[in-house]
Amino acid sequence: MENDLPGDELDVDELCILSGLLSPPTQETVDALEEMAKGWTWLSPAVMEIRHLGLSGLRREYDRLLVMDDCPARESAWSAQVLAGGGTNLERLYRQAGIALQGREPDSLSMELIYAAWYLEQDLSNAPAGWRVIWHHLSGWVPPFARCLQSEARVELYRALGARLEMLFSERNTRH
Repeated sequence: MENDLPGDELDVDELCILSGLLSPPTQETVDALEEMAKGWTWLSPAVMEIRHLGLSGLRREYDRLLVMDDCPARESAWSAQVLAGGGTNLERLYRQAGIALQGREPDSLSMELIYAAWYLEQDLSNAPAGWRVIWHHLSGWVPPFARCLQSEARVELYRALGARLEMLFSERNTRH
């Protein structure tokens, strides 16, 4: 039987990679990008630029885009209705799933992607309605955020990240 859930092409590992790329870059991030690009070819164009740019340049771009709020990666900046009804409820969902915030805002896309990855690993045959709620929330605000990244980013990594997020969470990928 075919899976008729929206976003069924999402890959748990890729959601974790996307979450990591939305977190402050570290030397570990820079070191891992070349290896990650072998499996996720959409990252390939960014690898050479990052070698030249280095960690400090990548951090400056991350701060400009995601910390200084040119393109805030938080649901509350893009949608009036935050998943689970707000940050407190999101924190409760994360706790129940065994997911730590690690200094991130509950409505950050990084956290919501980790939760989506966790949820996809669960037995969806018992909870497809819950996945549809998560998917529709993400597909409601991630594409505008992703388009912001694509238009505002000066570094290929964030333009590619925006293009990938827009492709993955576009409503046109939703099946009913």
